[in-house]
Amino acid sequence: MKPFNALTLTAYALGAVAFAATLPASMATEKTEGRLTAELTFSSIDAQGKGYIHQGDLERFRDEVFVSMDHDDNGKISYTEFSDWDPGFSTIAAEAGKRDAYVTATKIVHAVWDRDGDGVLTVPEMRFAMTTDFRRADLNDDAMLSEEEFLSNFTIIVAMRAAIRPDL
Repeated sequence: MKPFNALTLTAYALGAVAFAATLPASMATEKTEGRLTAELTFSSIDAQGKGYIHQGDLERFRDEVFVSMDHDDNGKISYTEFSDWDPGFSTIAAEAGKRDAYVTATKIVHAVWDRDGDGVLTVPEMRFAMTTDFRRADLNDDAMLSEEEFLSNFTIIVAMRAAIRPDL
């Protein structure tokens, strides 16, 4: 396994972002561990501290995340590599007694991102998935995500959050 760095931890926190995004409005402002992790993720993507992210910021982040996931440096992300790269959701899921649901969610996300169904993610497949999530989260269609849009609408991790808190 490659050593963890701030970017790797941030990418792991991306999972936490989706979890925070599904919280009810009354909980969305509560500074839960998930929300704090999501805010950290946003800040890592917004490396220049602009207060918003654009597609270029997300591309840079995706490139770095892909490299950190690709343990064998073959340019492909197997399910094992994908699931080994965890921002902390597996711990949260285990503590909540939802480990099996979380594993199922990671398998679903990997399978959905694997557009050609060959069992591995490639750079183009990951780019497509994250671009789609970016567009879905951009509610005002200005080609930028505010921190709140990112925290509330970046849907890639919704499956993982739902696995941990199915009532959300």
